[in-house]
Amino acid sequence: MRKVLRTIWRLFVSWNVGLIGAIIVFFVFDYQFFLSFLSGTALMVITSAYMKRKADKIAASDFLKDEKEYIRSELKEAGKKINRIGRARFKVRSFVIWNQISRIYAASQKILAAVEQDPRRFRAAQSFFITTLDSAVTMIEKYVYLVRQPVRSQEMNEAIHNAERLLKELAASTEQELLRILSDDVFDLDVEVKLLKQALEQPKEQTVLHWQKEKEEEYERIR
Repeated sequence: MRKVLRTIWRLFVSWNVGLIGAIIVFFVFDYQFFLSFLSGTALMVITSAYMKRKADKIAASDFLKDEKEYIRSELKEAGKKINRIGRARFKVRSFVIWNQISRIYAASQKILAAVEQDPRRFRAAQSFFITTLDSAVTMIEKYVYLVRQPVRSQEMNEAIHNAERLLKELAASTEQELLRILSDDVFDLDVEVKLLKQALEQPKEQTVLHWQKEKEEEYERIR
């Protein structure tokens, strides 16, 4: 929630800085619309980039040294578990099960990469790394071990079938976890796209109004 509020504040400030800059340039340089628009857009982008970089540095400094070491250690262990899941998928003969384990492996890799890129995400993904991933690798390895046995009892078959049903649910759950981790990035991208779209559409509207005004003035002179 804090990141969302910071993004909204950053866009609000940068937009107003760009608008004020455009107005100043517009009057200083004898009503040059396109020059004022380009200047305002440049100020908006520069201000937004500066505020984002400053906010990222402040947020990064919030981590204590011990916390950074803990996160680095947890991510290293998570990487080992994910690699074990990746190896396990090649030990099953069923394409359906291979596909389910591959989905879990791919989504887990993406979650790990996202947290490595921005360690602040670890707090949101902590339960996945500590609980879900640990249980997943244990279950998958036990499933692979049992399914490769030459003989099976009724109890083994039931355990295998239960594990196969759970793998599908686990794959979907892991993918949903990835979407949750990336939700802030989706919000940031959506806001930036809307802001840029609005900035690009504004000069078109102003140009049409300016062209209409010139036509009206020309018509008045002819009359």
